[in-house]
Amino acid sequence: MTTINTEPYPRPAYAWFVVAVLLLAYILSFIDRDVLSLLVGELKREMNLDDKEIGWLLGAPFALFYATCGIFIAWLADRGSRKWVIFGGVALWSIATVACGFTSTYAELFTARIGVAVGEAALTPPALSLLKDYFPPERIGRAIGLYTAGVSSGAGIANIIGGSVLPSLVAAGAVTVPIAGLLEPWQLMFVVVGLPGILVALVIATIREPVRRDAGTSSGTPVSILTTLGHLRSHARLFVPLFVGLAGIAIMGYGVNYWIPEFFRRTYALDTEAYGYFIRWRGVLLVTFGLIGVVGGGWLCDVLRRRYDDAYLRVALIGFAFLIVGYTLLPLMPTPELALAMVAPATLGGAIPTAAGAAAVLSIAPANMRAQVTAVYYFTLNTIGFAIGPIAVAWLTEDVFQDGNKLRYSLAIVALVAAAAGTALIVMALRPYRARVALISPRSPSGSQ
Repeated sequence: MTTINTEPYPRPAYAWFVVAVLLLAYILSFIDRDVLSLLVGELKREMNLDDKEIGWLLGAPFALFYATCGIFIAWLADRGSRKWVIFGGVALWSIATVACGFTSTYAELFTARIGVAVGEAALTPPALSLLKDYFPPERIGRAIGLYTAGVSSGAGIANIIGGSVLPSLVAAGAVTVPIAGLLEPWQLMFVVVGLPGILVALVIATIREPVRRDAGTSSGTPVSILTTLGHLRSHARLFVPLFVGLAGIAIMGYGVNYWIPEFFRRTYALDTEAYGYFIRWRGVLLVTFGLIGVVGGGWLCDVLRRRYDDAYLRVALIGFAFLIVGYTLLPLMPTPELALAMVAPATLGGAIPTAAGAAAVLSIAPANMRAQVTAVYYFTLNTIGFAIGPIAVAWLTEDVFQDGNKLRYSLAIVALVAAAAGTALIVMALRPYRARVALISPRSPSGSQ
C-alpha cells in the first residue's frame, strides 16, 4: 500500500454522513453494553448472585476479550477494509446481545457477553482510523468529538429506555414469545436493545473506504503488532502515563458509573416505579451533558491546538477537574434528587476528555500503525477500566465494608483515587507529548507550547 498525502479529502457532507453512521453504531454499542447495569437487581434475584459476581459479569468479559481482540482486529484494519471490519463487529455484538435474552444461567450470560465484547472491539480503532482519513487536521477534533458523543449518548439512551420500559415489563411479568417460549422482563430488555444493530450493520456496509494518509512516517505500509509495540516501548515515557492516566476515566465510566443505577435503588430504597423515574432522568442528563462535553471538548481541542502543542492534554485535565467533583460527591448526596443533580458535572467531566484523549493518541500515531496504536490505547483503557472498576467497587462493598448498603462509600473512594491518579499521570505526560508533537508537526516560532 502506498501512502498518498496529496489526494483531496472526501467531500465534507459525505464525511459528516460517515461520522453520523459511526456515531449511531457507537451509541448502540453502549446501549447494548450498559443495559446490563440497569438489570443488576433482577439478575441478583433470578440467578442468586452477589456483588462480586455481578462485578465480574460487568467487567471480566470486556476486560479479557474486548481489549485483547481489539489489538488483533486493529491489525486486520491496518491491512484491509476498515468498513468491513466494523460491519462484522456490529453484526456480531448485536446478535450476541439478543442471545443474552435467551440465557438462563450465569455461565450462559457470561458467554454471551463475551460475544458482545468481541464484536464491540471491532468498532472504535478502525472507526477512528477512518475518521482520521476523512477529515483534515483542523477539523478532526470536532469529528472525533461528535463520534465519541456515542459514549454518553448510548449510556443515556440505555437509561432512558431502561427507566421507561423496565417498570412496565416488570409489572407485566414473563411473556411468551413465539419460538423462544417464556421470557422474563430482563430477558426481553436484551432482545429489544440488540435487534436495531443488525440494521445499522447493513448501512455501514455502504460507506466508502478513504485513502490512508501519512502521519510521521515515510511509508504507509502496514507493520506488525510487534513493531507497533516496539514503537510504544521506545516512547514509554510518553505512552505509559498517557494511556494509564486516561484509563482513570474508564475506571469511573466502567466501575463507578455501572454501579450508579444499583446505588440509587439500594441507597434510597426506591421501588421499581421510583427507580425508573430517576434512571430516566439520569439518562436525560447523560445525553445532554455528554453531548455538551464531547462537542465542546472537541471544539476546545481545535481552538487550543492553534496555540498549544499539548492542547489535547490540557482539555483532558479540564475534564478531570469536573470528574473529581462530580463522581466523588454524587454517591455521598443525602437525597436521590441531589445525587441526580451531580450526574451533570460527572458526565461533563467524563465526556470532555473522551475526544481529547482519542485525538491526542491519533495526533502522535504513525499512519501505518494508527489503528494498532489506538487499539493498544483502548486495550489499556478497557483492561484497567473493566477489570479494576466494577470489581473494585464490589470488593470494597463486600470485603472491606461488609455491608451492601455501604455501596455509596465504595463508589466515592474508587472515584477519588482514579481521578487523582489520572490527573497526576496526565501531568507527567505533558512534556514528552509536547516534544513528540513538535517533532512530527513543527510549530512556527510564534506558537506557544
